[in-house]
Amino acid sequence: MEQVISQGKALLQAAQDFVLDRLKKIDFFDETKADLQKESPWYQLGGMYYLAWVIVIITGVLLIAIYLPTIDQAYNSVDAISHNFFGFVLRGMHKYGGDAMIIAATLRVYRMWFKAEYKNKGEFTFVLGIILLLVAMYSGLSGYLLIWNQRAFWATKVFATFPTYLDITPKVWYWPWEGNVLVNGHTWIIPNIIGSVTKVIGDVTHQGMTTSQILMGGSSIGQATLTRFFALHFALSVLLLIVTELYFYKNRLKRINLSKGAIIAVIAMIIFTAIIFPAESGSRANPEVTPLPILSDWYFLALYQMLKYMDPYWATIWTLGIPFATIGLMISDLGPERDPKKRPLFTVIGIMAIIEFIVFSVLIIANQANIDRDPPYWYGSMIFFITIGQFWHWSMYKQKLPMVLWTGFHVVASVFYLWFWHVWADPYLTIWFNTEVLHNASYVIPQALADVMPPDGFNWANLYWNFLWAGYAFLQAAVAGLFLTTSKDSDEIPLGGTL
Repeated sequence: MEQVISQGKALLQAAQDFVLDRLKKIDFFDETKADLQKESPWYQLGGMYYLAWVIVIITGVLLIAIYLPTIDQAYNSVDAISHNFFGFVLRGMHKYGGDAMIIAATLRVYRMWFKAEYKNKGEFTFVLGIILLLVAMYSGLSGYLLIWNQRAFWATKVFATFPTYLDITPKVWYWPWEGNVLVNGHTWIIPNIIGSVTKVIGDVTHQGMTTSQILMGGSSIGQATLTRFFALHFALSVLLLIVTELYFYKNRLKRINLSKGAIIAVIAMIIFTAIIFPAESGSRANPEVTPLPILSDWYFLALYQMLKYMDPYWATIWTLGIPFATIGLMISDLGPERDPKKRPLFTVIGIMAIIEFIVFSVLIIANQANIDRDPPYWYGSMIFFITIGQFWHWSMYKQKLPMVLWTGFHVVASVFYLWFWHVWADPYLTIWFNTEVLHNASYVIPQALADVMPPDGFNWANLYWNFLWAGYAFLQAAVAGLFLTTSKDSDEIPLGGTL
């Protein structure tokens, strides 16, 4: 017993030391990187975030003196501000200052990712960087509704009602004992871990509907929603300001490690943008008329596009899971190596995130997305990029295990889904191979195939995607097998290697 107690105390002490060591190295706004800022402007991003945040707070306090947070007067008060020269500059500085915060926070997270600044006891700083980005984004989202115009109203409606899908598992997933069936009478007998967890919790708490009603202050967007978003918009900055000031006061650190020239340049750019591109007011919110397409501010466009490709349930899971997945990948980056060229898998993932953000933002502006027509390009692009990273990793470190796990998983998964969706659940493939049935088929869609279509129609994209995935999976396995059988393992332990 004494030995168990002693081991427990040692474990507790180790955990305490782990936390304290990382708290000592925490860095809010790159205030500990003054020397590095002289070498590279990328290390000035933290100071730029803080400076933009100060501008947002000052202009926000001034705007509060004029703004009226009621659904009857909010739009008129914003419109009155916009028709005064001082007012529209002030409002523009508030808006573009918030955008500057998001840009600086995003670039800072990417810098920390590519330079692996989360290593050497920097994990908490990286997590804090993600939190600062999320705070800036959701502060902007909460402030977006305050204009009370059409675009803000309907974009907020999409955001505020999305959590309700957590209470609804995907349409093809049921508990085996519930008696629900697929097209041919089969229940989903393969456990779905995420679906099981959310269903169990949802049956008790109704977490999706509860979250939505807390956000909206009821079942629809109205005065209670505006009041809550106004309070949330103000509270996010106040709470962060208190925490930040306590941190700087305790550690006696300089808040903005920027030269006077850099400070003047940032402020001038925000003022210039506010004058040249005045913040729009749009038309007053009308709950009876839905504008199409419904678009959010620029920093959520890529996410909106990705969500349009998915079942609403999985879209909600992905939305909540992206920050946690990023932190999970950070933890899996083993070894002390910090050079991006020596961490190929993580470098490729970072490049992939940048490309998909840009491409998806362009696609949603062009209104190009159809969940029934388009294969899951987002998932296909992920597979493609990570495959590049895996083979790059192999070329450097000759590690068999990551290559075998990656290629093996995709062969098994692609074959399983091709069989499950198109043979077992809905026998599309068996129909294609039945030549007698297809003998009198029409040129476009065989009549026999049309007769067995599910109520929502034949999903050509799903069939095409599963064939493509299986083919690519076997190609990966063939190339990997060639490499594994013709190359020798490296005798050295790769410092930058990852498992």
